[in-house]
Amino acid sequence: MRAWLTFPLLCLAAPSAVPSAAPYATGPEAFDPTCRNGLFPSEPPFALARVTGKGRAWFHDDTDGCPDRARPGTAACRSRSYVVPGDMVVINRSHGAHSCAFYPSRGGGTAGWVERKRLSVAPHNPQPPLAAWLGRWSSEGNPEVTIRRSGGRLRITGEAFWPGREVPPDSPYQSIHTGELDGALSVSGAGARYGDENGCEVTFSLLGPLLIAYDSGNCGGMNVRFSGVYRKVAG
Repeated sequence: MRAWLTFPLLCLAAPSAVPSAAPYATGPEAFDPTCRNGLFPSEPPFALARVTGKGRAWFHDDTDGCPDRARPGTAACRSRSYVVPGDMVVINRSHGAHSCAFYPSRGGGTAGWVERKRLSVAPHNPQPPLAAWLGRWSSEGNPEVTIRRSGGRLRITGEAFWPGREVPPDSPYQSIHTGELDGALSVSGAGARYGDENGCEVTFSLLGPLLIAYDSGNCGGMNVRFSGVYRKVAG
């Protein structure tokens, strides 16, 4: 199963090889194999990478000894999802022959371990202009944020809902939980931070056409999160 989206490269300058990142833990069990949608935004630094080579580049699972059990040319550790040459993915840490990758698409995107030899880091601008931050950004419609100029600085507003903007009559959830952002956005290079007096903190990474967000978990009601990979939308 492969998602539909291929997005254009809008960046300027960066390294040419997939970077290796330090493992999460220390000691004899230093490697944490977790690579999945919900946690991906919490694992900077990020880079854009183009899928190269021939044929499908498979996503691999992060359980039962994977991705270490994965072997080229076999189905070991393979998930049902894949990307193809020319697709762009976001990557963060690497382990052995694989990099943790995320492919933005309808339905929330796909994350998993992809063979490093199939990925080529794309150029990006580590110092994007303030204008690159402006606009309405959406993570599949929920959450959404809007960034505007306010004097010589940037201001962000946003909304998030759980389980969604509306609760169907047959839903087991009886109420909608909400969260809001409204305040200054402090920008440094390709990173930014929002914080308020209620303990809500959100860090942002601007990566070409994507905005990656990770929050403190204190930005709204039960299970409300602003964490995600956002794309700019019209309007």
